[in-house]
Amino acid sequence: MKIYTKKGDLGETDLISERVLKSNQAIHLVGELDEASARLALAKHYIQDEEILRDLEKVDHYLFLISSILVDPLGKLGLFVDPDATIELEEAIDVMDIKLAPLKRFITYDGSVEAIQISLLRTQVRKIERLLVGFSTDEAILKYINRLSDYLFTLMRYLNYKANISETFRK
Repeated sequence: MKIYTKKGDLGETDLISERVLKSNQAIHLVGELDEASARLALAKHYIQDEEILRDLEKVDHYLFLISSILVDPLGKLGLFVDPDATIELEEAIDVMDIKLAPLKRFITYDGSVEAIQISLLRTQVRKIERLLVGFSTDEAILKYINRLSDYLFTLMRYLNYKANISETFRK
């Protein structure tokens, strides 16, 4: 099968139920989710912790699932984000947070390469969240994406903690 179809040469593409311009908000969101998945793949390249990698595999699954939901505005595929996925992120945050010093000031997003990669992914996820707010979608998706940015922020801090890298406070 060839990778090119030539169907998009004039700026259109397909959702599950209709043909739309590539500037369509759902397509824009899918592109941002695709970028997040690529950032996630790069971050995983640097991370050695198997438990964190398993958690990030779940995140990758949900990023793709959300993309699939967004291109199916009529819900023909019957896909949804399980609310338990958000609870799992909260539980992972809580486990990491126990080991971290309480935050009393803003910190920079530097440290280990792994932490910086996760920080880049977090900024991408926050962009997705901003775009989702103006898009008609299920509340469970918004909650998951919001909690995902919290998880990634905590993971960034945790990776620096594990690497014995002190946080740098903003002045």
